[in-house]
Amino acid sequence: MKKLLIPLIILVLVLSACGTSNSDKSDKKDMKTYKQDDGKKIKVPKHPKRVVVLGTTYAGGLKQLDTHIVGVANLVDDSKVLKKKFKDVKKVNPEKVESVAKLKPDLIVTYNTDKNLKKLNKIAPTVSYDYQKHNYKEQHKELGKLVGKEDKAQQWVDKWEQRTKNDSKEIKDHLGDNTTVSIIKDFNKKVYALGKTYGHGSEVLYDSFGMKMPAKVEQETKKNDLAQISDEEIPDMTGDYVITPVAQNSKLSFEDKDFWKNTKAVKKGHNIKVDEGIYWLNDPYSLEYERKDLKNKLLGHK
Repeated sequence: MKKLLIPLIILVLVLSACGTSNSDKSDKKDMKTYKQDDGKKIKVPKHPKRVVVLGTTYAGGLKQLDTHIVGVANLVDDSKVLKKKFKDVKKVNPEKVESVAKLKPDLIVTYNTDKNLKKLNKIAPTVSYDYQKHNYKEQHKELGKLVGKEDKAQQWVDKWEQRTKNDSKEIKDHLGDNTTVSIIKDFNKKVYALGKTYGHGSEVLYDSFGMKMPAKVEQETKKNDLAQISDEEIPDMTGDYVITPVAQNSKLSFEDKDFWKNTKAVKKGHNIKVDEGIYWLNDPYSLEYERKDLKNKLLGHK
């Protein structure tokens, strides 16, 4: 009996080892090497099936690329655009690692400033992006590279550039080639002039529509892409038109002050308020909303 059992045990062990070996080979075939913004390389799924997006900035882009997203940062609900897109996706608090682990992701996407990077990497391969490194078009193509949808990402960029080229001509024909526009935002009782790539509509206005920035704003925002300004400086920072992002049901901290009311653009009715909940994002869905919204509002003025 013992003589019969020994060969059987050996056979089971051999088959088990072969199964494990084949499984390991299969897992390796399903993975690829991805180079992160910091230069480090990481193994990620070629075709991820359970992605958790903790970096709100990247949520819309990955959604547009038909990524299988099982969890997303709860901040998407601040935007009425993204709230609709992610209505059936589990919302998570980016700071609560346990809620991420429960979703059993095979890929996590977040910011390089995420304090839980080490913990997240223990749950699943975690790609962390440096928000300042890429403009919005480069970022979308980078997401395409991550999830194996480079062609789809490039198609969006090509269509966006053609669409906004037509928008630019229409707007400039209406307002003139030399019309200037600035973006003024208040935050925590401080006022800022925003640069060309700081979100809040800047990508649409300056890159896509090709509108000009007031010389003073361009000078002050050249280094850090934004500049804190005093109340007295605001009149010099407003262009022919001024965009002011504000939260819903809120108003600017300086809205009732005389220096603002007497600003040339404001006196002419050229102050355009926009929804900050949408405008701080620059994913394809948010940008499309901003494109239509800004175009309609600019064409409605003269």
